[in-house]
Amino acid sequence: AYVMPIYYNQAKQLELKKDYVTIVKELDGQSKESLLSNFKKYDQRYPNILLNLLTSSGEAVYPSASDKEIIAQSQHYLEKGNFDQIGSWSKLITSSDGEKYIVQAEYGFQSLSGVSQVLVTFYPFILLALILLSTLVAYIYSHLSTKRIKAISQTARQMQLMEEGISCQVSGQDEIAILAQDVNYLYSKLLTSIEELRAENVKRAAREEEQADFLRITAHELKTPIASMLGLVEGMIYNVGEFKDHETYLKKCRDILQEQSQLVCSILEATNLDLSLKVKQERVDLKELIEQYLTPYEALAKVHSYQFIVNLEPVWVSLNSTYFVKAIKNLLDNAFRYTKEGGAIRVSLTEHYLRIENQAEHLPDKEELDKLFLPFYRPDFSRAKEDGGTGVGLYLVKQILEKQGFCYRLEQEKEFLQFTIWFVDPLD
Repeated sequence: AYVMPIYYNQAKQLELKKDYVTIVKELDGQSKESLLSNFKKYDQRYPNILLNLLTSSGEAVYPSASDKEIIAQSQHYLEKGNFDQIGSWSKLITSSDGEKYIVQAEYGFQSLSGVSQVLVTFYPFILLALILLSTLVAYIYSHLSTKRIKAISQTARQMQLMEEGISCQVSGQDEIAILAQDVNYLYSKLLTSIEELRAENVKRAAREEEQADFLRITAHELKTPIASMLGLVEGMIYNVGEFKDHETYLKKCRDILQEQSQLVCSILEATNLDLSLKVKQERVDLKELIEQYLTPYEALAKVHSYQFIVNLEPVWVSLNSTYFVKAIKNLLDNAFRYTKEGGAIRVSLTEHYLRIENQAEHLPDKEELDKLFLPFYRPDFSRAKEDGGTGVGLYLVKQILEKQGFCYRLEQEKEFLQFTIWFVDPLD
């Protein structure tokens, strides 16, 4: 309020002074006739400047005594203008014929000093009006902000129900809108985390149920041979009938113990599988990995006159090599155990799958194929063989492949039993 009038007065005065300097520069060096002619034009062009042209001795050249109209206009301008800022400048110029003239200018304008006084008078009222306006704006903003915060609070209470589709309304781009966005984001993340925990709980419950079933089946598998061996031992102790032949029945007890020892080792492998598979997987050349373990099987094929056909391509796969090799060995063991005399066993590795096939002596039906992956399940033809296995091999294979994310399938293909492991989804 105080600085603006001063600045305005100075700027206006500089503007008029600039116009005056321009006029002087243009008039300097002109002939007397041109001076008189242009002087009148400049006087009309710059209404806020009253121009007078005098000789060096002070005699008036413009306006002359005969220019009564111009003199009257000038007098009227000074009287009616009611200027509170007036002043004058004078400058000596030389005409083209060498005569000296004085260019005199008077100026006047209405300054803003009066405005400053008015502002000082009304300043308290203006300040009061500003305070009232600020208070009103603050109240309105506070009311609207409080209303939005209450809406966020109410929505947050609804979020305690953990239901889908609940979200805070986001309006504007201020801090409250950012708060609403953050609450929505946190609620979305919370729902996602809860859903993941539910899914994990379902998986954990399934794993616990599976482990309970496995232990129950294990107890059943161990119970029968232990009872059988106890009967043999008691018969030998009391020399009942044929049990007097201790040598024969001690060998049978040894065979039972060896079979149960093998079974216990398989059980320990199955129970330790989860912990072992947590080892970080590595990317390996599967062809090179498999070739390291084929020599014993090639020798076994020659002994039993099997056709052992191997066709491996270089394939890089991310896996737990220790347990993947265990799964492959179990599959090869089963293939050699149940291949008919002189039959063929084929191992093929391509970019998309690993396949192990054997010309089986007995081909299980569809129902039996599904049961082969159950723990301790052995079909009748397997139980009849001396080396029929423990019934845990394919269960371990299933666990290893599923925990490493591989798709697999066991199926009949003509007279071959075919086990395929895919490195990509076979449905893609």
